[in-house]
Amino acid sequence: MKRSIQLAIGLAVSLGCLVLAARGLALDEVARALASAEYPWLLPALALYFAGVWVRAVRWRYLLAPIQHVSAARLFPVVVIGYMANDVLPFRLGEVARCYVLRRREGIPQPAALGSVLLERVMDGLTMLTFMAATVPFLTFTAELYGVMGFAAVLFIAVLGGLVLLAVRPALALRLLDLVLRPVPAGIGGRVRDLVTSFLTGLGSLGGAGAALRVFALSCAAWLLEAGMYYVLMYAFPLAPSVALAVLTTAVANFGALIPSTPGYVGVFEAAGMLALSPFGLPQETALAYILVVHAALVVPVTLLGFYYTWRDGVALNRLGSAA
Repeated sequence: MKRSIQLAIGLAVSLGCLVLAARGLALDEVARALASAEYPWLLPALALYFAGVWVRAVRWRYLLAPIQHVSAARLFPVVVIGYMANDVLPFRLGEVARCYVLRRREGIPQPAALGSVLLERVMDGLTMLTFMAATVPFLTFTAELYGVMGFAAVLFIAVLGGLVLLAVRPALALRLLDLVLRPVPAGIGGRVRDLVTSFLTGLGSLGGAGAALRVFALSCAAWLLEAGMYYVLMYAFPLAPSVALAVLTTAVANFGALIPSTPGYVGVFEAAGMLALSPFGLPQETALAYILVVHAALVVPVTLLGFYYTWRDGVALNRLGSAA
């Protein structure tokens, strides 16, 4: 019943956001803009996108290095499977699903891998904040855009502070855990402690400031490649291509994807994308058509590739979801 309620809430959020994104627009004009788009621009756009996915695999290699050395070539399919799982499974299970696949392929404990993935997500959030801040001198922000940036700054800086504390003082975290687990039977408590210890190992994978800066630089590179995809796809529509606007839209749309919704971030991605594009005088129907194409380009190819990798590795989708 709880899952049914969560699914219903996610569906309601997605439908509400779709209505918000399309409110007041002539849908026949949106359809006309989609029909007249120059889709050959998808080829260079997708090349940039998958180059960004490869950089993410390189970044994960660095984060996993203190635990186990795994090549980026072996991590790339796992990252793609994670993207696919986020697009087709509920509750954003893709991050946990790729940790399950990583354990199957490389034997790395899931809690340790999940610690490294959590660090990735925080780095992604900080990168998106950097992107928004970098566009402030070039674009006139609305109050809503400043609100998104402020909320995200509070959220990610708070999470980063908590993770740094756990990574720097793991012994303190374990002592507090022991107090919490004191009433728990020894067998269960020992298992929980082992899982948390493994998770803290993953959190400690950044090492020092130099390693953290390297991972942040890789995060910026990966997201700049994805922002390049947003920029290139502007040429497919009668929009004035703008690097600053492409970077801003990348950041805001991906912050929108944090809102719980249906698999694939349907609706929330479109509403966030329109929030980024609407203040800058673009034809609104064309802007929505552009966001729809960007969303499809982000979801469909990587999902199909993820299906291929799960088939190649013999991982059943239902088993992937259950394990996650």
